[in-house]
Amino acid sequence: MIGIYVDDCLVIGNDEEIDDVIDGLKKHNFGLKVEDFSTDYLSCKIHMNREKRLLFVKQPHLIKDLEIKFKEEVNNLSVYTTPGTPRFKVVKTNNFVEKIELEKQSRYRSGVGMLLYLIKYSRPDLANVVRELSKCIDEPNLAAYKEMLRTIKFVLDTKDYCLKMNPIHDGETWDLVSYSDSDWAGDPENRVSVTGFIIYLLGAPICWRSKGQKGVTLSSSKAEYVAMSEAVKEIRFIYYLLKGMGIEVKIPTIVRSDNVGAVFMAENSSSGARTRHIDTQ
Repeated sequence: MIGIYVDDCLVIGNDEEIDDVIDGLKKHNFGLKVEDFSTDYLSCKIHMNREKRLLFVKQPHLIKDLEIKFKEEVNNLSVYTTPGTPRFKVVKTNNFVEKIELEKQSRYRSGVGMLLYLIKYSRPDLANVVRELSKCIDEPNLAAYKEMLRTIKFVLDTKDYCLKMNPIHDGETWDLVSYSDSDWAGDPENRVSVTGFIIYLLGAPICWRSKGQKGVTLSSSKAEYVAMSEAVKEIRFIYYLLKGMGIEVKIPTIVRSDNVGAVFMAENSSSGARTRHIDTQ
């Protein structure tokens, strides 16, 4: 298997197969820089314990850049136990809330962009607060800027946090498990709910998301059901990707939700006046 991201290739297989791939690429005049074992891929540091079959993925280069850029501003902040202020909501700049100066606006966009790249590969715990910060990327105000600094302080205090992967596989099939959740009408401006989910393959987190829903839902059960449907769409993509790689996936896939109404709608084909559109979702 060869994973390709722009011009970075990650070749996975036994030694003989990998040598065949490298020889084939060299014969076609590809310029290659070959490493025996990947310890750094897409700015991610990879640590592996072969005896315990443990693998750790972190992004120390990016965290170092955050520290260099924002250390002076976050040095005197408190030590926080959560990535963001509980129930913090971004309110876009209006006539009653002044914008911050242009230099800070530029720093805000830079800081949020770096946090987004951190979420992409190794820090799913930051997803929700950074999604909230991204809502005012064009017109940040002082409250949003302070929240960004709080999040960066949390990142610097937890720089050793990383993805721990310990995939144990004894059978013929691989299992996918997903957890989904949602708030309800949490956005104070447009009343949109937020979808959140995370998907595990053999116990290892491989996909996560925190995203505003596309429409307004009129009940918490509907909001949770929409969150489940977003998770299921991602599961279908992962399922067919794994099938294409020759990997048998255990079915049915378990999707866990904590809302009784949403679970009922998922398990029953019958519908009433308020849920007749649910079958399409």
